[in-house]
Amino acid sequence: MREQNKRLVREITDVIWNRRGLDRIPEFYAPDFVGDYRPYALREGHEGIRAMVVGAWTAFPDYHEEVHELIAEGDRVVLHLTISGTQQGQWGPLPATGKRAQFDEIVILQIRDGKILRQRGVVDNLSALRQLGAVPSPRS
Repeated sequence: MREQNKRLVREITDVIWNRRGLDRIPEFYAPDFVGDYRPYALREGHEGIRAMVVGAWTAFPDYHEEVHELIAEGDRVVLHLTISGTQQGQWGPLPATGKRAQFDEIVILQIRDGKILRQRGVVDNLSALRQLGAVPSPRS
């Protein structure tokens, strides 16, 4: 089961996030899916995951996720990945900067009946905001 869950997460990363396979969301996400990125966003259902993907691709048209680690236990998979892209659109309150950013995210995914039920993500937004010029970097 653990290896099957890891394969599912790798496939979702490729099909949904890296190739924008929005029409395939129901294959991978439960209808009662919850995406928890509080305090920034709480998304629910297939429309919730669609909004997350569309938002990422609108802000970063060359959006890409690279998987580094997958740890599986029971019905959960922990994913460490790097997100990269050039910010050409609005990202939260930040207008387009035209700058490229690369930053990490840790995600805990709960899987039920072969589909993602819950997703809790912690994104290194501070690193992204520094690279995009919205927050100054500390001096050495």
